Amino acid sequence: MFDKLKKIFRVNKKGTASFQEKFEHFQAFLKANDESHKIMSDLSELINSGKPFSRGYATRSFDNMIEALDRLIFHFIELVSGRYWKIKDKFIELRDISYKILSPRVLCPEGFDCPNFECNTCKKYKKIIDDIPYYYKLDEIDESLYLVVGSKMSRLGEIKKHLGIPVPDGFSLSVRFFEDVMLNNDLRGKKNKIFYYVDFDEFNQIERASRDTQEMIVNADLPDEVEQIVNEAYQNTFSGKNNLRLAVRSSAIGEDSANFSFAGLHKSLLNIKKENLLDSCIEVLVSKYSPESLVYRYLSGLRDEDMPMSVGIIEMIDAHSAGVLYTADPLHINEGIIIQGIWGLGDLVVQGKVVPQQFIVKHEKEADLLKFTPGRQDIQNVSEIDGSIHKSKLTEEMLSTPCLTSYQIKELVDYAMRIEEHFDTPQDIEWAVDKNGKVYILQARPLQIKSIVKEKRQSISLEEIDKKYELLIEEGECASQGVKSGKVFIVEHLKDLKNFPKGGILVAKKNLPEFAGLIHKASAVITDVGSTTGHLSIIAREQGVPMLTNTNNASELMQNGMEITVYADECKVYHGRVNELIDSYKQTIVENFAFINSPMYKIWHSVGKYIFKLNLTDPNEANFNPLQCQTLHDIIRYTHEKALTHMFSLYSRDNYDTGPIYKLEFEVPLDCYVIDLENGLKIEGETETITTDNIVSQPFLALIKGMTTPGIRWSGHLSLDTKGFASLIFGNMVDVYRSESVLGARTYALVSENYLNFFSRLGYHFSRLDSFVSEEINTNYINFNFRGGAADNIRRARRGIVIEKILDSLGFVTTRYDDNVLASVTKIPMERIFFLLSELGRMMGAVRNADVIFTSEEVMNRFIELFLEGDPSPGTKINS
Repeated sequence: MFDKLKKIFRVNKKGTASFQEKFEHFQAFLKANDESHKIMSDLSELINSGKPFSRGYATRSFDNMIEALDRLIFHFIELVSGRYWKIKDKFIELRDISYKILSPRVLCPEGFDCPNFECNTCKKYKKIIDDIPYYYKLDEIDESLYLVVGSKMSRLGEIKKHLGIPVPDGFSLSVRFFEDVMLNNDLRGKKNKIFYYVDFDEFNQIERASRDTQEMIVNADLPDEVEQIVNEAYQNTFSGKNNLRLAVRSSAIGEDSANFSFAGLHKSLLNIKKENLLDSCIEVLVSKYSPESLVYRYLSGLRDEDMPMSVGIIEMIDAHSAGVLYTADPLHINEGIIIQGIWGLGDLVVQGKVVPQQFIVKHEKEADLLKFTPGRQDIQNVSEIDGSIHKSKLTEEMLSTPCLTSYQIKELVDYAMRIEEHFDTPQDIEWAVDKNGKVYILQARPLQIKSIVKEKRQSISLEEIDKKYELLIEEGECASQGVKSGKVFIVEHLKDLKNFPKGGILVAKKNLPEFAGLIHKASAVITDVGSTTGHLSIIAREQGVPMLTNTNNASELMQNGMEITVYADECKVYHGRVNELIDSYKQTIVENFAFINSPMYKIWHSVGKYIFKLNLTDPNEANFNPLQCQTLHDIIRYTHEKALTHMFSLYSRDNYDTGPIYKLEFEVPLDCYVIDLENGLKIEGETETITTDNIVSQPFLALIKGMTTPGIRWSGHLSLDTKGFASLIFGNMVDVYRSESVLGARTYALVSENYLNFFSRLGYHFSRLDSFVSEEINTNYINFNFRGGAADNIRRARRGIVIEKILDSLGFVTTRYDDNVLASVTKIPMERIFFLLSELGRMMGAVRNADVIFTSEEVMNRFIELFLEGDPSPGTKINS
């Protein structure tokens, strides 16, 4: 249409911008306005949902909004000839504040203790990285250093230093070491670019971004001092010891903390010799960017900068047996302390690759054995002096013999109870017994006792359900409680993970740590072999995903695509969907794991203070000016109001030649003026007024048809109940009986035979419609925007919801923010376009002043129902 406009609009006075140029800026402004509103609506929904979202997605959305606002302001200032230029300064101020909030401060001394993460106003921050040593010996470490060496190593140091419990010698590379590596060559900035477009529901994208990031770090030139630091720490810690082998373990900030376990998601390398130490440290560092760790941070709302990595290096224990101890049962199934152990190195336990022996003992120093369950372990991992680890077959005697003596059990329980008392919370402890029978503590972290809160909504009879539904499995161990149904997806190889569907039930032979990379997509997990104390079991409990392990042969009984229901509490799996179970069982992730408590949510919630709230609501108030814009929403509202006012005023100025402007006289009380772009009107002789008989424009005629539907009440007022009237008056609202002749403004229609651009202001309501129609279906479209006002926030939102639902029902694609509704439809037949334009005309009349009756959801739904049935005045019928 712009080519046609160029032929019509001409400059009337020298040096004055043409009307066509102004109109082009106005159209570009409106497009940027719509884009800004849509993005703002999406961002608001994203943040307020409380569900996990990625940093890349949120940042990308915000970047797009800023870009749209930048265009909006440019075209606005051009439109008004620079009159309101201060709005740009306000936009830059709000933009810069927002980006400052989104820029994390690395190694802040408050770290995970920060209650709000409002770094832009924080006065406590100081640059501390230069004050942090590159390493600490383990006997120098205690809990006070957890922001420097991470929770895993700070707790281990605390146990060694203050409790005197046997812990291997070692040292910890501090977070400064990791930061030096990441700052070198701007690796973090490059990493952020890699993740900018990653969709965390697509495993392929996660895996690719993980691989690219890890390769980038491994291949980067390391700072010159890195190797020297590692060698110096080794010499100062292990001087005089020969043939030493080491365990190199992750200890990121937040890892193994009260709220975030990161169980098994970062690498631990065993039996490492000195000559391979530096490479091993880098390998552990880059494991922070494994798919499993990335997904866990996504689900937990943690940014990369929130948890810099430290690396712990401890002397390798040549384990005779090893395993895990819980000082309480997180599932409340067993009373007492749970010890799970195997022969040889303990990695097979935490990786869930074998069924460990289980000892349940009394929670007291005597440690009386309550129950012993033999495991299923055919092989053990053994460390060799050359730095290798090999698998050896267990003897028949070892298969039937407990891997712990009664004395070792008592000693281990004594250590565990002392650790639990010291940290004042139940503990998840890794232990090992060396060839000489000495018990060592390798790790201790808080044990989450309740990962989910369960509520039985109604009593059910399992006996009746067992009779009604085919029971596929009724054995195994519950690793994470819950009831879920879904379709089976059998994972035989790690490459199968790429095709795992959202909502599927993961079935596999073993509990593999790699499964944590798609735990957020799984409805439930079932494995043949595993450990309830293993890493995957911990992650499943944290995320509230039901998990059943040690079923023996579930992977053989199940078939891909089979729909099943998992009742993990009772170790049962049914064929089909068991609605009785699903409806009777409610589980909610406890508050500690809620995304709304995460740094990511708090940071974006802080940014939201500068985006969403609308403070400028009344153009007649003194505060309606650029300097009073407190949010980006205020800027959108202010510029929209001023752009409309300015554009409407241009039509009546004598310095623009728009061609003839005709006042339309028809039965709708709109002060409507029509501009003929080309063949939109049929005019005979000179006249200043026209009627509908003069209109040729097909889309305009369709709109008028709807607006003039018999029975529509364009004048008069809907009655209010007493409660509704009081809420409006005492809510500081304008007079509901306002006069349209006072509050109204001109309405303009720019028309051609096939085109309509319609701007309407009636009272505090604004409607904008843009449509093209022809027999070529691919060119047909309608864009519609309704923006209300004058009512209180609740009724405005309700009016917006009503309009949105009506337009949804008519087939429009809609976006709503309060009562600002954007709708569009494209590529539909000509007759359907005419019908929809007529419906839009009818709706404009129907919703006029209707906000006063929207006192409940019931009234709203009744209004929608009546309108869609064809009632020309639903509000009148509701009040009758």
